[in-house]
Amino acid sequence: MSFTSAKFLIFLTAALICYFAAPRSLRRHVLLAASYVFYWLAGGLYALGVITFTALSVWLCGLWAGRLRADNAPRALRRAPLALCLTVNFGLLVLFKYGGKLLPDVGLILIPGISFYTFQSAGYLIDVYKGKAVPERDPLKFTLFVSFFPQLIQGPISRHGEIADSLLSGAGWDFERARRGVGRIIWGYFMKLAIADVAAIPVGTVFGDYEAYGGAVIAAAALLYSVQIYADFAGGINVALGIAELVGVKLPENFNNPFFARSLADFWRRWHITLGLWLKDYLFYPIAISKPMGKIGSLARRALGMSLGKLVPAGIATFAVYVVMSIWHGASWRSLAFGLLNGGIITLSLYCEPLYARLRKRTGLDGAKPGVGSVFAILRTLALLTFLRYFARAGSFMAAVGMLRRTVLQPRPGELWDGTLMALGLGAREYILLGVSTALLLCRDIVAERGAGSGRSPEDVLRGSRGLAQYAALVLVLALIVYCGLYREGYIASGFIYANY
Repeated sequence: MSFTSAKFLIFLTAALICYFAAPRSLRRHVLLAASYVFYWLAGGLYALGVITFTALSVWLCGLWAGRLRADNAPRALRRAPLALCLTVNFGLLVLFKYGGKLLPDVGLILIPGISFYTFQSAGYLIDVYKGKAVPERDPLKFTLFVSFFPQLIQGPISRHGEIADSLLSGAGWDFERARRGVGRIIWGYFMKLAIADVAAIPVGTVFGDYEAYGGAVIAAAALLYSVQIYADFAGGINVALGIAELVGVKLPENFNNPFFARSLADFWRRWHITLGLWLKDYLFYPIAISKPMGKIGSLARRALGMSLGKLVPAGIATFAVYVVMSIWHGASWRSLAFGLLNGGIITLSLYCEPLYARLRKRTGLDGAKPGVGSVFAILRTLALLTFLRYFARAGSFMAAVGMLRRTVLQPRPGELWDGTLMALGLGAREYILLGVSTALLLCRDIVAERGAGSGRSPEDVLRGSRGLAQYAALVLVLALIVYCGLYREGYIASGFIYANY
């Protein structure tokens, strides 16, 4: 059940009415019931059974791991619940995510949001094993943590200690909190309906038949896909965070103005933040500081010298993280290439930083005004991301290679103004509205980026402006949502891209 569907809006209205009408002591039970109804509508009874199994198995193994730690059991024995539970639940993740391709005759279905709640549950269990979290004694409370419906389908991936108290608090109605939550929901729908779903039309046309277009149009479609996927994913996250805000739950932020990243590594620190932190804490560090990696680091320092040798463990761990990320995105050569390219570029950058420093000094970027150097770094990163999006969006690895070949060898820039763009599914009016909507998104992110140091959000800036400006911004956003989501010719509500992960 997509956030953009009428069915969801009816469900959400009913759930909120029941939540605020219930006594405070029962509100967490209302949230749990609403989460189960939502998941039943989204994935059916089959999906409900899988998520219930995950929640109860992790809860039981968490109690087991906590007991073994309290009893100071041998380390090998304390690993038993961790190894058993992670093997079973990640096995289920692999089975349902990739089983349809590996076992096409079995008839396995994709379980909505299985990656997100599996990662979230696994993080809790690992923290209990390490003594960083206290085991939850109540199975219903833990099941609510796993199944809380706003974050269930596409995240963010929360930590138990971050949201458990607010989930169980039974917070009542608060006007200021409701204003923030509704504002966030409206902005999320704006990103999805006015930008992502509109941009999806020309992007899908070009990527679906790239041989009909020259390289300039293909590159433009790849750049537009970067805008589409950002607006789609971040839009859904904003809706989720806004709904959670209404009931007093503060979910973690998942994006930090990623198009203002100064490097590829900086981009991934700003994009899908909760997944990046999960991979850093539960994969990168365990690999980088493991005993085998310590031996490899010692050998590397002797062979390459201290400055380069000390980077080898971090480079290997970084590469491993992006390989895992590529597999998570899909079992295909295209996805693997996307992950390997990201990991390879970021790892290589670690070793090439002295060279980059000399180049910056020689080109004068080190001595340039801060704004000049930042703009250059941002544009360079955007160009690199556009190249990588060929592999993220193309139908296959060979299609991505073919698109890159046409971009370099057959650019045909005249297609950008000879009417070709008007044959991609959008008319002049839709392109203008898409441009206006994207400009609004960019302005919002510019304000957010500039206010990062002062702690002032775009919402704070807007509230501090005159009332006319606030109403004008609200009316413009709502008008674009209504037109693009209801009255645009041929509009069909689409699901969120990351709901399939």
